[in-house]
Amino acid sequence: MKIAYIGISDGLAEPIIKRLGQEGNDVYILSDKAFTKKPGSVFQYRFYQIPRNGDSFEQLLSSVTPDCVIFAGNHYMDSDPDKEYHDDVVLLAQSLKVAAGFENPKFILLSSTDVYGDTVDKAGELHEQAPATQRGIRFTQEEQLVEIYRKQYNLNTLVIRASQIYCDRVCEGGEDFLSRNFTDTLNYSGGGIFDSVYQPLHVSDLVTAIQKVMDFGHHRIYNICGNSEISASKIYQLVEQKEQIFGQEVAWKKPVHVTLADDSLIRQLEWCDTKSLSDRIANGEITYERAENEKDSKHNKLVFPRVVQHMFENLLIFVFFFVLNNFLVSNSLFANFDIMSIYVILIAISYGVRQSHLAIFLASAAYMYSHDIRDLGIENFYSYAASILIILEYVFTGYIISYTIDALKEKAKDHRLNFERVKEEYDDLNIINKENVLIKNEYELRILAADSGLSKLYTLIKRLSVQDMEHIVIEIMQVIADTVRTDTVAVYNVDFESNCLRLVNAMSDESAVYGEDWDMLESQHIFDAVMRGEFYQGELGSDEPAVLLPVICHDVHEAVIIIKTLPYECETLYHVNLLKTMAMLLQDSMEKALDYYDQEIKKEMAKKIEKENNSAIASGILEPYDFCDRLLQAELQAASGEMQYCVFELEKPGNIEDMGTIAESIESAGCLGFDDTGKLFALLNNVSAEDLEFVQDFFSSYGLTVVRPVTGGMMEGG
Repeated sequence: MKIAYIGISDGLAEPIIKRLGQEGNDVYILSDKAFTKKPGSVFQYRFYQIPRNGDSFEQLLSSVTPDCVIFAGNHYMDSDPDKEYHDDVVLLAQSLKVAAGFENPKFILLSSTDVYGDTVDKAGELHEQAPATQRGIRFTQEEQLVEIYRKQYNLNTLVIRASQIYCDRVCEGGEDFLSRNFTDTLNYSGGGIFDSVYQPLHVSDLVTAIQKVMDFGHHRIYNICGNSEISASKIYQLVEQKEQIFGQEVAWKKPVHVTLADDSLIRQLEWCDTKSLSDRIANGEITYERAENEKDSKHNKLVFPRVVQHMFENLLIFVFFFVLNNFLVSNSLFANFDIMSIYVILIAISYGVRQSHLAIFLASAAYMYSHDIRDLGIENFYSYAASILIILEYVFTGYIISYTIDALKEKAKDHRLNFERVKEEYDDLNIINKENVLIKNEYELRILAADSGLSKLYTLIKRLSVQDMEHIVIEIMQVIADTVRTDTVAVYNVDFESNCLRLVNAMSDESAVYGEDWDMLESQHIFDAVMRGEFYQGELGSDEPAVLLPVICHDVHEAVIIIKTLPYECETLYHVNLLKTMAMLLQDSMEKALDYYDQEIKKEMAKKIEKENNSAIASGILEPYDFCDRLLQAELQAASGEMQYCVFELEKPGNIEDMGTIAESIESAGCLGFDDTGKLFALLNNVSAEDLEFVQDFFSSYGLTVVRPVTGGMMEGG
């Protein structure tokens, strides 16, 4: 899937593109600026900078043509309740305008629980919006824009109202929720603070929720919030303990705005938050970066650039070797030992090619100084040849070694970067593996559970493994009723001529949807799902049925199972998967039943044909095909001069079964058989039409009458 994320390159964008990339999606991030540091992910993404001109942005988004758009905006993480960010609303309007022109796109808006305003009790997804801050008003405006495009252009939209979002990196002066709390705690200067209650949510949990909603969400609005509530005073206390500060006593005030939300719908998709803010602060997993101007400026002044530092060290090493060389020049043992070559090699190995330039120059100057060389005129070249070779030795030795060392260092750097990348891949895959193991273990527990696992599937298969179609329909209704605890199950047939669903059977009068006949064209989504044979879950709050299960056997729509209503506790991903499994079992059972009926019909037809010809087969009289084959063989033998033959038409007796004795008696000399019209004939070898009297006497002894001889050709109908 091609996904476009519209928002700032912050701590939320990085895990989103990483998670979506792990799922095999093509991710495009449209932002005001690129990441300052490449996200720690092995998965690729494409970055496009949002242009200032609105038309240019629309052209950019149109060129991407994503299948799904996730809109966060440039100020989604900002938690200041009093600031106005109208540029996000304008950007959203431009994005919706472009997305409305795409073919069946999905548009996800990241909103906030601030739209609920002063709600003391937990607010559900359908709770009335009553924003009490500028931030809540902004998100309310964005949701209204999304709703307009949903109704006007039939745009597939999803709204995710998230609580306070935080990540592991916070900084002083940051506008996100956790940075503001850290800064307020560390810079507290007295006065009262509102003791608000939060439902903080880690960015990784929000990203998981977005993925769940994108893949399995069927409702327009979802609340996403942390399971554990935490107050501002508790955060203040945790920050004090982490930073080891002891501030003043705080006069906590009653909060003005409480925006706690209920996230039961997202938990039906088997989502839950996994990270606790209080635990992460207490365990030191949250890092706080202070502002740059608070760092020790004196310490910064003492730090020299690396090049200047290396040059200074180079000069010190040169002074040491120069003094050592002058000290040993008069020594008979070390007089011919070139100390400056060691210096050049040492600098080339330690500092590379940059400092080798200076080392070669200094070593050459020191050599010329020690040998009192001032002029290298061309007329005296031969007298200075040895000195020139020494200097060239410095040059070649220094450059060859330094370039080699630099190449090896660069190669080692590449290996180190590759190792870090591989380690990063390993860490990512290890995290994925751990998550998969947890999911696998959870599914194993569910499969092995006695009340809803293998035993239930075995019961379903056993109850549906019948050969009677009517019995299957009755059983499937009862099985569904027992599984999802509802009695509003009905079975419909599909009438393609009128595009209607016609009621076949129902558990009760309340099970039927819109009566016995239901025009599918009244709901385009249902019509498309039935035509494609896909599982369909109705939208909450509408008059659509809760679930539709089309059953297609051998590419033919045999039935549509409709569940009018589902209990609240059965609207989970587990029950949805169980219903899909039952649809596949039902399809398999119906196909087996249809195949069984076809086989039974074929068996009945075969028995009927066999019964009609049973007497003839039992008496040894050949059927038309076999008799014709024997006749052709006789004609070939007669044409080759081997033997002659003759065919006689016999009067068909009333009882065919008594002719077995006659067929056996003439088996060596011929055979009896029928033609296509049902007439009885006798094929006799070495007999001609002149032997008619003899043949009549022979068959009359068995009670048969010869009608006429058929000589020199095929019999009638043969």
